[in-house]
Amino acid sequence: MYIHSAYKFINSNTDVKEYRKELKELSKINLRRSSKFNVLAVLGALKATNDIDLSQNLGIYVASEYGPINDVYKILQTINEENNIVMPFDFLNINSNNVSFYVSQALNKKAKNMLLTSQCLSFEKSLQLALFDLEIEEVKDVLIGGVDESLEEIKAYENYINLAKKTESKDGTCWLYLNNNSENALGKIIKIEEFSNLEELFSKKNKEYSKITLNHFALADEELSSKLPQEKVFISEDFYACEGALRILELLEFKGEHLYIAKDAKDNFITIELKV
Repeated sequence: MYIHSAYKFINSNTDVKEYRKELKELSKINLRRSSKFNVLAVLGALKATNDIDLSQNLGIYVASEYGPINDVYKILQTINEENNIVMPFDFLNINSNNVSFYVSQALNKKAKNMLLTSQCLSFEKSLQLALFDLEIEEVKDVLIGGVDESLEEIKAYENYINLAKKTESKDGTCWLYLNNNSENALGKIIKIEEFSNLEELFSKKNKEYSKITLNHFALADEELSSKLPQEKVFISEDFYACEGALRILELLEFKGEHLYIAKDAKDNFITIELKV
């Protein structure tokens, strides 16, 4: 499966008005009352597919750890206050499933589209499904994004989510466009595998890689880190919730055969091999 386009945008917490302003320059889609989550997704999808002739049988996969979490937080605050009612658009904005429809609408495509989430490994699991659909020819090409908004406006958010370490939570929208055509490809997804423990992982991943990158849970695993060639490990300071999308895009900047290792809070692993 070959990557033909990639787009990444990571930004400190920013008002949705700024993103709507940028989106208005790209599309006529009306998201004036929509959530930051939806706007970030559509903005990233449009940027990733600029000047690409997409097939009618395009599969759209939006991965997210938290969805429109700030709108959910706003709703909960409203409910807990006396004499306040939930406004219709506020209620609509907590329906995270809307996001893939908006992306499809902005791209003028009516094929398969969905939102997927899987605790700590949302992008990795979504990519696994997308590539399976491509292999069995359920779709002709794939547009997959990892989208999450900053949690910085949610008080003590680190008490409610899994994090290996405290770090700034940022807005992020990172996208890949893939198909089975090797011509002019940016890179190739070679293999995605799951492992239940480190011993199993290292029994299969024993060849040399040009670069190795890890998500924050894998990076915090001292046993894993001690077994990796440190000169090959690429560590980035950028971080947002759907981290896997960002790590794959970062590997596209280097020539060679690379490995991305992701770990969840329950010590399960997913690896993605990538050739550039």
